[in-house]
Amino acid sequence: MPESSRQQEQLLVLNHEIRQTEHELEYARNRRQWSNLSMVFGPVLLAVLYALYWLPWISGLAKKVILIPTAIVALLFGIAAFWLKRYPGGHLVEDATRQDERNSESDLELKLARLRDERKLVVASLEGDLKVRRVAYKEDAYSDIDQLRNESRRYRLVNNMFQGFLIIGSLAATGIAGISDRMTWDRWTILGLTFLVGTASGFMGYYKYKERSFYLQQTADAIEAEWEAVEVGVGRYKRIPTEADQLAEFVEEVHRLKSEQKKRQQNLEQPPESRHQGE
Repeated sequence: MPESSRQQEQLLVLNHEIRQTEHELEYARNRRQWSNLSMVFGPVLLAVLYALYWLPWISGLAKKVILIPTAIVALLFGIAAFWLKRYPGGHLVEDATRQDERNSESDLELKLARLRDERKLVVASLEGDLKVRRVAYKEDAYSDIDQLRNESRRYRLVNNMFQGFLIIGSLAATGIAGISDRMTWDRWTILGLTFLVGTASGFMGYYKYKERSFYLQQTADAIEAEWEAVEVGVGRYKRIPTEADQLAEFVEEVHRLKSEQKKRQQNLEQPPESRHQGE
């Protein structure tokens, strides 16, 4: 087998292993995030149960209807937090006999870094075939689309959670203030709800989850549009005569889109006063 063909086959194998490792690392990170969320939501639900139990205007039957399912959910959160913290990492290793035979996040990150370094060496050793590198970049662009959309969904979920809490908390505080009958507990309840609503509003305003989700989704859609256009030869690509020139134009455009996304991300990560000064 010629050396160039062997290197190209090795490059394809490395790309496949990198995608598998990325998927495994994403799964391990999701398990860690769910464990953290379970540790938070469990105590929060218990605190809500305790507060509801002492509300005098809720009947005993209503308390049972609310408390029993909520207590079960809080217990499930506790079990999930214990299980995920006890057995962190990705999927079970093949032929595993114990639950702790999983690849940890650190091991997967090291493996991914090693595979990427090997891929760089293989790409650099290809005998001057720039087209092969561009084709590899083009194929990697589709995995970038999935990554951008996953991040966009994550930020959108956080934003929707905070937004829903803002709506419910504001309406609850207003409703309690309207039905209060000179009781002492309603003042503390309104104060607590107002504090939590203000905290959620502050997080949304500072971290700008909605804007982050929007820009990530916009970049993913733009890269996907370019990918589909170069595949079928439409848009600007139908006026480019050769496939090599089309590929070069695609690589340049995707690189520009990624650079713009990084600049927007850096701008959002700056404090509000720095953003205003930059304008």
